[in-house]
Amino acid sequence: MSNKKFIFVTGPSESGKSGGINYIADNYSDDIKHLKIRNIFPEVYKDSNSNLEFQEWYDTEYENNFEQLWDRYIKKADEMSGDKKIVVMDTMYGIKTIKYLFSKLKEDLGVLYIDADFNNRVMREFQRLRTDSVRGTRKADLSITIEQVIEKTKKKDESKGKKETFEYKNLVYSEDSEEILVGNREINMPFSYVINNNGSLKQFHEALDEFATKEIDKRKNSNGVSKKYLPKNN
Repeated sequence: MSNKKFIFVTGPSESGKSGGINYIADNYSDDIKHLKIRNIFPEVYKDSNSNLEFQEWYDTEYENNFEQLWDRYIKKADEMSGDKKIVVMDTMYGIKTIKYLFSKLKEDLGVLYIDADFNNRVMREFQRLRTDSVRGTRKADLSITIEQVIEKTKKKDESKGKKETFEYKNLVYSEDSEEILVGNREINMPFSYVINNNGSLKQFHEALDEFATKEIDKRKNSNGVSKKYLPKNN
């Protein structure tokens, strides 16, 4: 496999993940390839020549061939990203998955966690739903209320909590076991790179610029980085 960095993006709903990834993809396309997880697995499925329907195939592989499934996923992401040295993918769930991928990829694995306070997320979603979609066909819904958005956001958070999404923020690197685990970023070595999207759009873009340029510089300045390098952004 070529020397690439595979970065998974995650975080709570309405924190700015899609906008952040689109910003990176639009401004750093010479070096970074954006792929969606939901678009990669169907390609893995096609290669499997399985007689099962996609969802049944995926559930069976995840349950019985978990490691091989993710090995094939990374190989396919490598193929689909061409000559780009950094692959950014959204959205990741499950601590089991990221721990396995780290055991295989080590320094070539990264996590970008985009966070935002609950109230900010609610207001952004409220405003988004009341505005025509810029990149799609969704029309503004002027009938939606802030109370409805609050309940919708709470339900999304509950669902993501069950998928261990929020634990990604606290991924740390253990020098003793040389693995990543959920810990305290204040006293342990952080693994996930956290961007807190609670300010202006300009501040968010500046934080994304800092993240992207750091990753690009690391790829250009070496054939890889030491596993001792970990993001110390906060």
